[in-house]
Amino acid sequence: MGFPQYRKHLSGKNFYKITDPSHFTEIQLIGSKKIILEIKANTYFETLRIQEMLNESDCYLLADEKEIEALING
Repeated sequence: MGFPQYRKHLSGKNFYKITDPSHFTEIQLIGSKKIILEIKANTYFETLRIQEMLNESDCYLLADEKEIEALING
């Protein structure tokens, strides 16, 4: 599996750009606002969350690169 990988939450309000097994960018859409967070996995639970995203487990879906890059850059 190559990086970056792109995922979205089932709710359609959270998007993720996973840059490596321990780093990701999260884009949260809250009303008309957009919050972008850079996350480095420092704990087991953060690492587990990244693995769940990569495995498309539970509420994580495969996302379109162009859509997420537009959210980050736009």
